[in-house]
Amino acid sequence: MQSNKKKSENSPLLLKVDSISKDYNGVTAVDELSFTVEPGHVFALLGPNGAGKTSVMRMIMDIIRPDKGAIFLNDEPRQRLKRKHFGYLPEERGLYPHARVLDMLIYFGVLNGMARRTAEIEAIRFLDRFGLVDYSDHPLHYLSKGMQQKVQFIAALLHKPDVLILDEPFTGLDPINQIALREILEEYKKEGKLILLSTHQMEMAEKMCDRICMIHAGKKVIDAPLSEIKEKFNDHTYLVRADHAMETLHNTDGVEVLEAGSDGVKFRLNRAERIPEILKLLSAKHPVKLFQMLEPSLHDIFIHLIRDESEAKHV
Repeated sequence: MQSNKKKSENSPLLLKVDSISKDYNGVTAVDELSFTVEPGHVFALLGPNGAGKTSVMRMIMDIIRPDKGAIFLNDEPRQRLKRKHFGYLPEERGLYPHARVLDMLIYFGVLNGMARRTAEIEAIRFLDRFGLVDYSDHPLHYLSKGMQQKVQFIAALLHKPDVLILDEPFTGLDPINQIALREILEEYKKEGKLILLSTHQMEMAEKMCDRICMIHAGKKVIDAPLSEIKEKFNDHTYLVRADHAMETLHNTDGVEVLEAGSDGVKFRLNRAERIPEILKLLSAKHPVKLFQMLEPSLHDIFIHLIRDESEAKHV
């Protein structure tokens, strides 16, 4: 028995969401949803407003229970696990506005199983990292919204949970603090912890996330590594910069010129294998200064998928 326990503690973390459903007064918010969050990458749960993302996160936190299905951390049912294994940054702030910043962080640390002195040391360390150590004795309501967001993030992370769940973590943060948050999450990822985040900022999701699960009306639309999703939606669009490139491309079969601007000519090929042929045509007449493939952005993929799902529901 002891050896089995040791093996379990040393096993890589794994969060499994298994066919969960949730209804509110007869309205289905989450419908037979399954996915797995593994260590070593950041998992993004994306979807439009009302897709069911917050309900999923609250079920993982055991704030609410699924009507069907189950959630497991390393094969252990979620409801049997203590709160210290999980850290949660909700979209709506859940801090006490009149409490002093450091006191409140220590309180949350102790609530999640930390020794008081350890909680104090770690809280000061994170406050210093986010440039907030001078505000340790200030009440929370004294701080700006961006500062409050940083304090809320520290409260979620302070006790070093196995699973960190972040709902709109970049709200109110300037670019410098967005970078600081990303650096901390990269460190956390390398420690083998599980990170699940939800955001409407597709650019940030694209920079940070390794795997994407997109949901719409409570159902899964796609769940795959970001690289695979981009490859799937690659429409063979390219950008070329060369003198008179527009004329050459317009007169070439199987080439669709999309737009021309100061940065070059954007075009689409009917087959990717024709790239050497196109380059040869262009360079035979004009020096080619730039030729690159244009990947679809996560924003464009998101719009495409959600629009298709919405149209399918109304057919």
